[in-house]
This record gives sequence, structure tokens and C-alpha cells, in this order.
Amino acid sequence: MKSVEKVWLQEVPWESLVEINKALCHAQQVEFTTNARGLNVAKQCWEAAVKKSMTLADVLAVCRKCHDTSPFIFNNGNTFGSVAKTLIQNWLNNLPPLEAEIVRATVSHYVVGLVGKRELGDVLKHFEPVLKKVPAPKAAQPQPAPQPGDSTTTTAPIQSAPASQAV
Repeated sequence: MKSVEKVWLQEVPWESLVEINKALCHAQQVEFTTNARGLNVAKQCWEAAVKKSMTLADVLAVCRKCHDTSPFIFNNGNTFGSVAKTLIQNWLNNLPPLEAEIVRATVSHYVVGLVGKRELGDVLKHFEPVLKKVPAPKAAQPQPAPQPGDSTTTTAPIQSAPASQAV
């Protein structure tokens, strides 16, 4: 997917990441806490990338860089991994479930530093012929999870795994 460039983050402002992290913390009954230094660095990096046209590998590198600054004390990896998986979800709908899960896991593990750039490139290169046939998806806009007692039901495009299945 090196040849596909788009403005990946235009519908994912920094405030969305904060809301996602708050929702993940709330779901696990931990206090939403930030690392001030890391938060400022990650926010600046993210906001600089929001309007840039980039390849998928480049936007995933932005997610990884922001993750590495540890802006959130709890669920830092789940927050950035969830956003990265959401960015590619429309493409994954065109793959068989097992293959989609391979790409999803590779992408999220790359963002949190468990998979290297070479491995990410190998997986994306393997699936690129299939994914190139699909029109470039519009990025899904992340939304925080519904709060307990909320009478409205919405489907949030970002899906977070239980703590036991963290990125």
C-alpha cells in the first residue's frame, strides 16, 4: 500500500484520541491520566499530520511515533492501535476474515512496537494486490464508547478489545 496516498487523519482530530482513551479507561475503571510532556509532543505530531497526504506506512509511523511518546498513562497502546485499525477497516472488509485479522494484528502491533517496519512492509506488500483493487476508503471517524446509562445506542467504528486482549 506504499503507492496509496491520502489524507488519512483528516477526520481524526487529537480530541478524538483523548476521548477514545477516556472511554477505554472508563471501561476498565481506571482513572484517565496523561503524561504532560508526552501529551504535548504527541499532540503536536498528530496535529501536524492531520492534513498531510501520506502513504499508509507513513500514517502508521505517525501513530507509532505518537504512541512512543506515551501521552496516556493507561491504554496508550490500545488507543493508538484502535485508531490504526480503524484507518484500514474498510479495506479489510474485502479480505477473508483470517487474512483481515493478520493485517489488523500486524498494523496494531507495529504501532505499539511489537512488529518492525520490515515485517509491516512484508505484510502490506503481500496484500497490496487485493487491496489496490478496492477504491480508497473514506477514513472512519472514531467515536468514544457509549457511557453507562446512555440511552442512545451508537455503533463506534473504533473497536477496543477487553484488557485481556489488548493490542
